[in-house]
Amino acid sequence: MYSAHNVYYAYRRARQKFSVKTYLLLFLWLILALVQWVVVCLVESIRDIFWKHYYISIATFLIAILLFALFLFFENLRFNNVVGFIMSFFIVELQIIATFALVARVYWAEMLMYFFICAVLLFIFVAIGIALPRKMDLTLHVALLFILAFLFLLIAVFFLMLHLIVPECEGYAYVLVQIPISITMLFFVMYHAQTIHGRRFAEMRLHDYCLGSLILFHDFLIIFWLTIYWQVWARLVTPSDWGTTTAKTTASARALDLGDDDFAVDYETKPMYMPKRLNQFRPTSNCETADLTITHDFIPSDNKRLTGVPKDSNWANIWAESKQNPVQNSPASGEGMLDEEPARDPNHQKDNSSPENEVDDMNAADKSSTAEYIFDE
Repeated sequence: MYSAHNVYYAYRRARQKFSVKTYLLLFLWLILALVQWVVVCLVESIRDIFWKHYYISIATFLIAILLFALFLFFENLRFNNVVGFIMSFFIVELQIIATFALVARVYWAEMLMYFFICAVLLFIFVAIGIALPRKMDLTLHVALLFILAFLFLLIAVFFLMLHLIVPECEGYAYVLVQIPISITMLFFVMYHAQTIHGRRFAEMRLHDYCLGSLILFHDFLIIFWLTIYWQVWARLVTPSDWGTTTAKTTASARALDLGDDDFAVDYETKPMYMPKRLNQFRPTSNCETADLTITHDFIPSDNKRLTGVPKDSNWANIWAESKQNPVQNSPASGEGMLDEEPARDPNHQKDNSSPENEVDDMNAADKSSTAEYIFDE
């Protein structure tokens, strides 16, 4: 009886040492990850490398998964403490590098905030798992745990597809992806904490402290990876101007509105003789009766001969007819908009207003207008 009592307490001390080693290694992995992720967020040259060459992170992630699978299935790798620690270090380091492509796209303070939130959740549920009574032994009722995980997986996959395919669900669908997966992982955190702490139906072997730390670290990674979506898009503590000093942005490029009169002219082909001023300003009609854009067939000198531009869209033909038939299209008839001319002396010499002279007058007006613009420059 006395010897059995001593054996039990010796086992409890060994189990406590095993738990301390496991959580110390977990703390070491978290500190190692935090330091490197902060460096990636702060050093722009490193951030640019993993921003552009994201496939490095993909390759390291696949290698880490392969090594972790070997570490799980081949127990001989875990029996040797030195080999187990070295292999655990490589797995953790590869997973940290795999996350560089994600943390390179977030602000350092945002990453720190979510990192500590996830770390606090991890240790809270570790403590809850240890404190649960024996009647709530998750290692004994592991089938129920996997059934709940399966149901949460169904919910997460369904809303993930809604989030990716249905634009109307983008506002809330990802929340219903993150919450079920995070709850599932926190259940497994409590399950793994009970296997590490012992005194349950299933316990982890006393030499598997590297395996225990790796499992809890990967639980943390899954919870933390799910928060990167909010780190990139929600930006609770990220400055509004962060990312504008570099050539990277998560927002889509804005198209230039060429409909604006102040800018549209700059992107149109201009004749060689057009003065430089017209490339910057587009003059518009100052008449109250129309809001037409002034072009080369209607130059400012025309305003001196017309009191206003007619409301009819065919104003050019009306103006030409008014020149040929001034009596029919007088202002009194309401059809023309010509200035009223004073009565002329019958003995006065007839004005030579032939079509050829009118064309010459128009050409002269064009040249004088162009000369005025050049003078202004």
